[in-house]
Parts: sequence; C-alpha cells; structure tokens
Amino acid sequence: MTTAKQWSGEVIEAVLAAQGIALAPGRAERLARGQQALLGASGADPLLAALDFHVDPTTFLLTLQNK
Repeated sequence: MTTAKQWSGEVIEAVLAAQGIALAPGRAERLARGQQALLGASGADPLLAALDFHVDPTTFLLTLQNK
C-alpha cells in the first residue's frame, strides 16, 4: 500500500484547474489544511491501512464473498 501524499494549496488548485474547476480565493489552502488534518502528522491514515482490500484489488472481491 502506498502512503497518501499531502498536497499544498497550489497543487490542489492546479489539479482542479486542469479539470476546469475554479476555486474561490483561499479555498485551496483550506482544502490542503483539511487533508493534512485528516492524514495526521505521519501522512498515513490508520483506518485506511486497516482495510485489506486497498492493498490488492482482488482481496476486495474476496472480502465481499466472505460477508
């Protein structure tokens, strides 16, 4: 599993602009701070790490079959 990357406000704004989505001034910075708060200081999401099917797509199907 790869670790999540923390994006800066400029990167978020550029990615959304490339898709034709314009943000209000300062909104990209707020989104970046929100992402950093969700991911924590380590950059890893402990809840996401607990989900085995994110490691390998085939385990998602196995998880569904076992339910």
